[in-house]
Amino acid sequence: MKLSIYQILGMGMLAGLMVSCQSEELAGTSGEGYIQLSSVKIDKNVITKDGEAEIMAVDILNADGSTFRHADDWTTLQDEAFLVPAGTTYTVKAYSNGKEEAQGFDAEPVYAGEKQVTVEAGVNQTVDLTCKLAQSMVSVSYSDKFKKYFTDYTSVVTGTEENLALTFGADETRAAYVLAGQPLNISLTLTPQGGTEQQFSQAVTDEAVAATHYKVNYDVNTEGSGNLQVTVNQNRHEYEITLGIPLTPDGVSTTAIGADPSKVWGQFAILEGNCSFVEPADPVQFQYKKASDNDWTTVAAEQVNGTDRYTAKVTALDFGTEYQYKIVCGTNEGEQLSFITEPFQEIPNLNFDTWTQSGKNWYANADASDSYWATGNSGVTMFYDATTVRVEGSDAHTNYAAKMTSKTGVMMVGAAAGNLFIGSYKTNITNPSASVSFGRDYTGARPVKLSGWYKYAPQAINHGSYPGTLTTDECNIYVTVWDAEGNQIGFGEFVGTERVDTYQPFSFDIEYSDPTKKAAKLTIVATSSHYGGHFEGSSVTGQVGNGSTLWVDDFELSYY
Repeated sequence: MKLSIYQILGMGMLAGLMVSCQSEELAGTSGEGYIQLSSVKIDKNVITKDGEAEIMAVDILNADGSTFRHADDWTTLQDEAFLVPAGTTYTVKAYSNGKEEAQGFDAEPVYAGEKQVTVEAGVNQTVDLTCKLAQSMVSVSYSDKFKKYFTDYTSVVTGTEENLALTFGADETRAAYVLAGQPLNISLTLTPQGGTEQQFSQAVTDEAVAATHYKVNYDVNTEGSGNLQVTVNQNRHEYEITLGIPLTPDGVSTTAIGADPSKVWGQFAILEGNCSFVEPADPVQFQYKKASDNDWTTVAAEQVNGTDRYTAKVTALDFGTEYQYKIVCGTNEGEQLSFITEPFQEIPNLNFDTWTQSGKNWYANADASDSYWATGNSGVTMFYDATTVRVEGSDAHTNYAAKMTSKTGVMMVGAAAGNLFIGSYKTNITNPSASVSFGRDYTGARPVKLSGWYKYAPQAINHGSYPGTLTTDECNIYVTVWDAEGNQIGFGEFVGTERVDTYQPFSFDIEYSDPTKKAAKLTIVATSSHYGGHFEGSSVTGQVGNGSTLWVDDFELSYY
């Protein structure tokens, strides 16, 4: 679709020059006559950017194109009459001296004109030349109504000569000269208030006419479709083209959110739209529904900072489902758009009811390996009992649970916190801190909360120096989400500092530092000692209390 608003304005300039006529008596021979340059003028009726006087050069050319007479300033020939054979045709050309035709905002105007003259016997043939602009002009303007609805906009006029590309921003009011004879097109890039970027394009002219001003004026059309109006002023060589950028009825427009991850999540979405003409008493609302349903659900819209922009958060949506939505302003409706919620990806064994035992080791998976959930058990069971085990009965909230116990005095590393996490573990004796790899691939809906049940028995700190502020141990449960580039985009945590003898609920929000990014990797971590994973060199220097014990059960992720 092409759009633009142009006016075409003829251009020229006034530079009057008078040539005195030859007053001598003509030669008596019937085969000769005189040719005399009388005047060279610039058409005053053609509007140009400036009114400076021009020095006009002149060529009088023979029929074969050779030069009969030339002057850098036509006035030097003004008083001369040239006796020439009758019946001879001459071409008289005048043009701006020392200028080449150019285009752009800083280009200079170039004027030209020519006339053919056939000499008559016994006649003093005077020549009057009127010159006009050899280039075309183009300018772009934006109506006040247009500026109200669009927050950012830029137009670019392009042509085929010299790869023409002229940028007209919101504050660009200058006209530019362009070479005549080329097709001119204009493209508009704009952003509605609270909306996404849009582009329109429009042909200005198939062939730019010299001494013509093409004025493009952008306006808006509230009837929901583009409209084009062209007016012509032949006397002033102006073409004015006004293009209406379409708005929905009464300034109501629904904002597209389908491609914006910050607006569309697994079980909620943030609807957006614009409403400009609604009366204060009329309600502004959003309606939404599953694409497969017939009935709409209506929710109130919230105005954003007193602007024409409105928003509403809708929740409890289904995963991986297409929804349709629209803004409703009084009796007017915006366009109906759609989005698809993020899909659900199951995190296995969040209730910690699945376990496998192999020797001293316990695995919170259906196989005897760290295939999804992992622990540091294999790093300590070479010499000690496992620090993370399955428990049941009164030690579980329901069915089975995970029990993690911190141990100090551990060979080589000094301490080992009980832990359970999504990721993998492989003992690295030379670099123990590299034994743990947190996270698994995850492309499901981004969670916004983790809740569950825990109890905790902290012990006095008897190992480590970091952070140096603890006297009694504390537990830690957290979630981290990464994007496809490995950047952390989401994080939330719970830190327990008190003794809890019976299961108590906990929950925390997962905050997203970059909500425009999708999830690519996720981990959940629980540990009986908050700083038990802090290493310096090959030793744990985080503060740990020997025997600190954390029980966790029945984790649940929420998505709205």
